[in-house]
Amino acid sequence: MMRYLTFSILLLFVVGCGNVPLSGRVTFTDNGDPLGTGTICFVSGNQQATGKIDVNGYYKVNFGTKSGIPKGEYKVCIQEADQEEAVQMGKIVLNPVTGKNEPETFIKRTPLIAAKYANVETSGLEFTVDGKNKTFDIAVDRPDTSTTNSTISTEGE
Repeated sequence: MMRYLTFSILLLFVVGCGNVPLSGRVTFTDNGDPLGTGTICFVSGNQQATGKIDVNGYYKVNFGTKSGIPKGEYKVCIQEADQEEAVQMGKIVLNPVTGKNEPETFIKRTPLIAAKYANVETSGLEFTVDGKNKTFDIAVDRPDTSTTNSTISTEGE
């Protein structure tokens, strides 16, 4: 009898303390199309769980190498939600990978969502992980095109 009681308590402890599976979808507020790139971050104190957003806007959150996320209150942000385009600059340089002279290329990044979503303090996104709700769908705004600046960086940086 004592063995079964000990096993039951241990089982409750293991089940109750594990990570909660969490997934969702990120879409645009204006037309419901999916955000097809980026990383979603759930931050609570010094803990952070992340998930990659796929081409259909879906994500699954992982806490380090473990699937799911610990219970708690989280602030949420979305980073790396940029459209990338290779731009040739016209200058011919030696490509160290191929050993050939090729046009110098830069990566032009254009933000796909409003800048506020890149920071947990400005995104306005919060979520409570309690084990009951295992889905967090988010609708985001596009950037204000009148103030959007593209970032150009060298490839490989």
